[in-house]
Amino acid sequence: MDKEQFDQDVTNKRDVETAAEISPSEDRYRRSEKEGGQQTTDSGKLFGYIALILSIAAFFFAPILVGAAGIVFGVLAKRKGADVLGNIALIISILAIVISLFTAPYV
Repeated sequence: MDKEQFDQDVTNKRDVETAAEISPSEDRYRRSEKEGGQQTTDSGKLFGYIALILSIAAFFFAPILVGAAGIVFGVLAKRKGADVLGNIALIISILAIVISLFTAPYV
């Protein structure tokens, strides 16, 4: 092996190592999950049902407190993949809070 070929091999190895360090790592699991659509996990459904129960309960007692908890659990449900349950819980919770704010002076 002559000196020119050795220098060329060393330069090529440095380029490959630098490129591997700079380029973003490929996360095959997340990529396949995004391409296949977002899958709902069991914990997402659980958070969704808890959020739905809290948001309905917000109409009956402590609307601001229980409604806020319904909003938090609705957002968690959406993040876990239960979009429909999360959206419904968010809408109902916000509605309960708004209605309570308008009717509170008359009660």
